[in-house]
Amino acid sequence: MLAAFGPYLAAGIRTEQAAVCAVAGLALLAGAHHLRETPSRAMLAIAAMATYLTVAAFAAVGPTSQATGYGPVGFLAGLDNLLLPIVTLTAGYLIAAGHPDRRRLLRITALTLVAALAVNAAVSYLMLVSPGDYDQLMSAWWTGDGGVSTAERAATMGRYSGIFNQPAEAGVAYSLGLIAAVYALRRQPMILAAAGVALTVGGLLTASKIFLLIGLPVALWQTWMGSSWHTRAGTVLAVGGVMALFDHQARQPDSPIGGVLLGAWLNPGDRGGGLLSLYTASRFGEQSTLADTAGIVLTHSPWFGFGLGGLRVAYDSAWVEALVMAGIVGVAAQAAILAVMVWCWLDVRRWADPAAVRFGAGLLLVVIVGSAGLPTTTANRVSSVVWLFVALLLVCPPIPGRRALWAKDAPEDTAAGRPLRVLPVDQRRHEVRWPGVKPMARQ
Repeated sequence: MLAAFGPYLAAGIRTEQAAVCAVAGLALLAGAHHLRETPSRAMLAIAAMATYLTVAAFAAVGPTSQATGYGPVGFLAGLDNLLLPIVTLTAGYLIAAGHPDRRRLLRITALTLVAALAVNAAVSYLMLVSPGDYDQLMSAWWTGDGGVSTAERAATMGRYSGIFNQPAEAGVAYSLGLIAAVYALRRQPMILAAAGVALTVGGLLTASKIFLLIGLPVALWQTWMGSSWHTRAGTVLAVGGVMALFDHQARQPDSPIGGVLLGAWLNPGDRGGGLLSLYTASRFGEQSTLADTAGIVLTHSPWFGFGLGGLRVAYDSAWVEALVMAGIVGVAAQAAILAVMVWCWLDVRRWADPAAVRFGAGLLLVVIVGSAGLPTTTANRVSSVVWLFVALLLVCPPIPGRRALWAKDAPEDTAAGRPLRVLPVDQRRHEVRWPGVKPMARQ
C-alpha cells in the first residue's frame, strides 16, 4: 500500500511498480500452493484483464496511430497500465489466502491508506500556503524527469493533489481513504472524526468531482449505515463544517483555493452546456471532449483500437481508454472486468463480514461510477490501491467471528474429492452450513 505513494526511482519507473513486482515474486514463492485453490471469481477477473491486455498487445502491430495525426503515448506506459493490475490482484490474493487473520490484514491495509492520505493532505496544504516552493521536490513524485507536470498546471487553478500528478487520481484515492477510515475506525468515533476531517480537507483541495459527487456521499452513507447515532451526528457536523469553512474561504478575493470550482458545481445556476457537461468537465454532454477521441478510433480502427501505445490525446475515462487501446473489443473487456467485480461482491456478501461487505460496496461505487471520469482500474498509483482492496474484499474477504475454520476442519466434498475451504455463514440462524451436511450449531 505504501509503495503506491512512493517517488519515481528513475524515469518511467515508480516505487509502486518495483514494490508490487517484488512482493508478487515473494508471494508466489511462499504461496504458490494457493494457486490451485484460486476461487473462480478471481480467475474470471484475471481472465477478463488478460483478454484486455492481449487484444491491446496484438492491436499494437495493427494500424499505426500516425495516420490519425496523433502520435502514441508509449508502448511501455500502456503495458504498465494493463499488466500491473493483474500482478497486484495476484499478489493480494496470495497474501490474503495464506494469512491467518484476514480481518486484521484488511484493517492494517485500510489504516495504512488513511495515514498516507492524511500526510498527503498536509503536503497539499503546504503547497497551498507556499505556491511553487515544493515543485522541484515534488517532481520526483509527479514525473520523475523534471518535466512540467499536470499537478503544476492544476495548482494554477487552485487544485492541489500532493504526490499525485492528477487531481482526479487524488480524488479517487481520498474517496477510497474515507471509506477505508469508516471501516477501520467505526468503533473509534473521535479518531474517525479526526481522520475524516483530514481526508475531507485533502479531497476538497483537489477540487475533484469524483471525490465531491461520489466519494464523500458514499463515505457518509457508509458511516450512517455502520455507526452509532453519536458517530453519525458527529461525522455529519464535522464534514459539513469543513465544507462550509472551505467554501467561505474559497470565495474570498484572490483566494488560491480551488473551492471556487466547487462553488460553481454546487451552484450551477444558468451556466450553459447543461448539468452533464458541467459535472463531467465537458467529457460528456454538449461539445464532449471525449467524442472527438472516440470518433478517431471508430473511423480508423474501431474493433481493436491502436494497441498499448494508445494516442497522445486526452481520454479521461476508462471506457474511452479501452476504446483507444483495444477498440470495441476492449470496451467489452472493460465491461466484463467491472461485471466480474460486481458478481464477486454479490457472491461474498452472503457469508463475508458485514462491515467488509459494506466496504466492498463503497469500493465498487467509486470504481464503477468514477470510471466515467478516470480509468480507475488502470490509473497510476490509484489502480494498485483499487486492486489490492479487490483482493482483500471481493476475492478473500474476512469471515465473521473470531475463529476461522480451515480446510482441515471441513468435511470432504465428495464431488470434488477434496476439503472445502470457504465457509458460508447463515447469520440469521447462527449456523455453519455445509452442502449435504446437517447444520451444526456454532459454539
